[in-house]
Amino acid sequence: MTHPSKDISDMTGAHAAGVDVLHQLGWPIDSGFADMDPEFWRFTTGHLFGQVWARPGLSLRDRALVTLAVLLAVDADRGSMNHIRHAHNLGITEEEMRELIIQVGFYAGWPKGAHAMARFSAILNEPGSGWAAKAAAAKASHTAEQA
Repeated sequence: MTHPSKDISDMTGAHAAGVDVLHQLGWPIDSGFADMDPEFWRFTTGHLFGQVWARPGLSLRDRALVTLAVLLAVDADRGSMNHIRHAHNLGITEEEMRELIIQVGFYAGWPKGAHAMARFSAILNEPGSGWAAKAAAAKASHTAEQA
């Protein structure tokens, strides 16, 4: 049995659309999965991001909110961390994330909500977090408006 190519640079069709979606989400193209299993990442990029996320009918922001709600409801650490970490790239605010977590938490179960809030708080406090940069920019803008 031959091992599939480890080259993830195939930019045709669905894969190219998936890479475009990943760029819009603000995710690194390899997202850590390419080293784990290049073929799995190629399928994920092409099928999930290139065919599902790239469909018309919902904006990327709406898809991100739906995806976050589902991942938090099933308490999926692996998927939810990247989605939480990069949601601000689609204009999702800190307040909206907190409200989403509260809403999901009471429908999916308080322990899942508490775990989601803990993950979100940890990401907010990560050095270089995009959330922290957004909060600092908003504070600076508010201070400038006050002056």
